[in-house]
Formats: sequence, C-alpha cells, structure tokens
Amino acid sequence: MAPARTLTGVAASDGIAIGQARLLAPRVSVVDRRILPDLVPAEIDRLRQAVTATDTQLASLSARLEADQLHEGHLIVEAHRLMLRDDAVVEGARRLIEKEEIAAESAVRRVIDAISARFNQMEDPYLRERGADVEAIGDRLLRTLLGLPELSPSASAPGTIGIGTTLSPIDALHLRRSGLSAFAAEHGGKTSHAAIILRALGIPFVVGVRGLCAAVRPGGTLVVDGERGQVIVSPDEDTIAAYQERRDRERSRAQSLKSRAASPTVTQDGVRIELAANIEDPSEVGEALGFGAESVGLFRTELLYLDRPELPDEEEQFRDAVAVLTALGGRPATFRTLDIGGEKLPLAIMVSGGTNPSLGVRAIRFSRRRPDIFRTQMRALYRASVAGPLRIMFPLVSGVSEVDEVRQVCAGIAEELAREGVPVADDVPIGVMIETPSAALTTDHLARSASFFSIGTNDLIQYTFAADRENEEVAYLYHPLHPSFLRLLKSAVDGARRVGRPIAVCGDMAADPAYTWVLLALGVRSLSMCPRFIPRVKSIIAAGTIAEMEALLARALSLCSEVEVEDLVLGVMHRRFPDLS
Repeated sequence: MAPARTLTGVAASDGIAIGQARLLAPRVSVVDRRILPDLVPAEIDRLRQAVTATDTQLASLSARLEADQLHEGHLIVEAHRLMLRDDAVVEGARRLIEKEEIAAESAVRRVIDAISARFNQMEDPYLRERGADVEAIGDRLLRTLLGLPELSPSASAPGTIGIGTTLSPIDALHLRRSGLSAFAAEHGGKTSHAAIILRALGIPFVVGVRGLCAAVRPGGTLVVDGERGQVIVSPDEDTIAAYQERRDRERSRAQSLKSRAASPTVTQDGVRIELAANIEDPSEVGEALGFGAESVGLFRTELLYLDRPELPDEEEQFRDAVAVLTALGGRPATFRTLDIGGEKLPLAIMVSGGTNPSLGVRAIRFSRRRPDIFRTQMRALYRASVAGPLRIMFPLVSGVSEVDEVRQVCAGIAEELAREGVPVADDVPIGVMIETPSAALTTDHLARSASFFSIGTNDLIQYTFAADRENEEVAYLYHPLHPSFLRLLKSAVDGARRVGRPIAVCGDMAADPAYTWVLLALGVRSLSMCPRFIPRVKSIIAAGTIAEMEALLARALSLCSEVEVEDLVLGVMHRRFPDLS
C-alpha cells in the first residue's frame, strides 16, 4: 500500500467523505484537421447543426431542472445556452473554418481555448471562474461534433469520490444522482458555479489541488475534507478511523445544535443577540428558519441579474421580494441593492470597471451610474414593502454624499408610487454596508442618513490591507484579528452606538465561531451568516458572558501584532471550546 499523502487545496464546500477514487474523463482532445476548400461550406453547416443539437440538449436539461425546482441550476444552464449561441463562439469558429480551412472541431477548440485564456487573465475571481463555464460549453459542443456520448458522472458505487482537473456546473448538477459523495479538482475556485451548486447540495468539494490526478490511483482510497481543503491519498486505517469519528461527531453535533434552533440566543449574563441569515434566493428561507435564523440580515439581490441574457423587470423583482417576506412570516428582511459592477455584469450591460474591478464602478457606484436599473429595483422593493418588514441596504458606501443622493431617489420613487395609487410602507428603513475604511471611520456622520449599519468584513479587510483576499500571493495579509482592523471595527461600532444606530456584522467573521466573542465584546449585537453556521455560533454565545468577552478584547487591544492577537484569541477560544473548527 502506498504511503498516505495529504494534498492541500481550497475548501469550497464543507463536509467529510471517505471512499474510492473515480477519475472523471478529461476534456475532449482535438488534433487540428485540415479540410479541402470545397468542403468548407459543408463544414460550416456541420458546425451549425452541432450548435442546434447541443442547444436542444441544454434546453431539455434546463426544463428538467426547472420542473425539479432547482432554480439556480436552471439559470446556469440558460446562461450556458446563451454562451453557446454567442457570436464569439459560433462566428469565431466559422471564420476560422473559412480562413484556415480546418475542421469544425479544430475551430471550436481554438476559439474556446482563446476565450478561456482571456477569462483566466482577469483579476476578478468571479470572472476567472467563469472560464470554467466556457470550457464546459466547448466540451459539450465538441462531443456533439465528434459523436461522443454526453459526459456526465455515470452511476458509481455509493460513496465514490470523484476527481478531475475541473468540475463543470452541469456535471455538478448530476453529481448526487451519479452516486458520488464528494469531489476534488485541480482547478476551480470557491465562487465557481460548481462550488455554489455543491454547497447547496451539501456535497464536500475541494478545489485548486495541484497534482491531484497524478497522485491518485483510480479505485484507491481517499478522504476529502471539504472544511479544511484537504485530500488525503491512501490513508491508513488509523487515519480513516479518525476521520470517520470526526465526521460522525460533527454530524451528531450539528443535529444537536439544530434541535435547539428555536430557542433565543442569549449570553450567560442575559444579553440578547440576534442571529440572522445571509441568503440569495427565496427558496432558502425555509432552511434558514430551520437553522434558527430570526431574520434575513442580508438578501443578495444579484442572483436575478447574473448569468442571464436580459435584465429582470420590475415585476419579477417584486415577486422575488414578496416571496422572501411571505416565507419569513412577519420576520424582517434586509435587501442589499445590486452589488455588481466592473466586468461582473449581465450580458445586457457593459460598464468598464477599469484595471481593478473591485476598486471601480460597482455596488452603489454602479447604481448611481445606471439610475434606470436602480430605479427599477427600488420600485420593486418599495412595492414589496407592504408584504412584510423590509429594509434596504446600500453596499460599498464611501461617504454621506452618496447616501444622501440615493435617498433622494428613494424618496422620489415612494412619492411616485403613491401618486400611482400603489401602496408602500410608511417608513422603509435605509441602511449602509460598512465595507470601506472611510465609512468605518464615519459611522456617526453616516447615521444622519442611515437608519442602520451592517459591517461587510470581507471587503473591509481587503480594502484595509490593500490585498485581494482571493489572491494567494497576498493571502498572508488576510488577518481579521490584526490590531489595526480591530481598531477600525471598534471605531465603526462605537460611532454607531454613540448616535443610537444598530450595527450588525454580515461578513465571514460573523460565521466563524473563533471570532464571535471578539465581535460581541466590541458591542455588536446582531450577526448575519450562512444559515448552517447559526447553530454553532449560537452555542458559542450561550457559553460565555459579555464580561469575559470584554476582558479578552481588552487584552487583545493591548497587543501590537496580529500574531500576538491571534495566539491570544484563538488560544483562549480553542481551550474553552476544544472541538472548535
């Protein structure tokens, strides 16, 4: 038996799986094939027939997903159909056939490789990972051209673990039906469509595992640790037993914590804490309530806009918001306005984000640049406000002037709807996401225009340290417990509390139990997170007092380096909660 080996990648979907490896077939290999000049028209016709046949396959899959109420999968497949018909693919391949007198499959391979290369060079991680969608479309079209069977994970023995160079979104949709219990890939990212799908399905997924396919023998035993981003190749019996025990323990703990979901979240000294959910689709509300969410602290409205050929109209956005509020049954929901921009846009829009989209026209800046799109969204949300407690929150705010400008638009829309005889709520709270240092340092000023705040720690950390958190070359700078960042958080919270404005945290820090005590000690009384993390965070809150949390924070704030703070805080939390992950 080969010695055990641990390969490290990026955790993309939580969970532990143990099973035999199955290698998914690599992408279709094509060798350039020349054709005679008089065969060019027939070859172009062959290309167009293959595009039509491939589109028919995708349409059938899309309809099946919609019938099964897999809304996100349906949207992804529809986006693939749009890519398939795009002139960059079809016309690009046609021109190559005519100019270079090559076979259709050779032309398609060249075009897809060129488009994928452009995506891979993009700085925005979301956009880089869209290259996988392009490759998936190319693979499907090539299989049609070459008469190869459709590639999807066929039936496997239950518990089998899939491995491959990458995982396309469509293959991800087939994964559970195929019997695969987990997947590991050499490429991909945590924001890829495949990762989003597998998280929704609860299937462990690790990406970015270099040398994976060369290191794994088909049929060999693997452990996939989707929480730590590790793949253990040829584990010995003791390692397998240890992972089985951990998996069973985590499942048992999750069930135990979930059983207490309905109870209020209170510290040992009686301080009430609100735990809310971050979601992006009305279908997620039920699961969020099941995990103990008291409200929706962040509803991401982008899902209706991305990966589709046309913009959602007012009626569709209105129905979406009403569905969320109705499912919540009187509990509040906070809708974040569009956080899109730069190059991460629907195909119907094009606004340049510059060389660094994260610092360009996105979020509230995009809404100001495109008032037509912003007004449509605001009309839908104001109309929905009569269906339940609705709050509106603006992302990536830099200062008071931005908020005042969009508030004026909102006031005009409310008056416009009233003149039309459309009912709206008397007072729709307007809030601000604290994601820029300028906003964090001026929450007391922003309070004159905002009813509430929510700290988006992901972007705030990125902008504080001038480091792209998705760039592994500067990952060493990502330190939520850095003294400077703790001071920035303290300034934001103190400023909000001083003027009587509630302030929550809705970024990744809110979901990490290692940081829970620090956030509460800073004065935060509302945390919003992915629903499945709520039970664990609730248990950490219930096990301590605000007094001991504040004592820990005071010690942390007296230290000079992120290493010292991390050693202190993480040391205390792991000693107090030995099974803290």
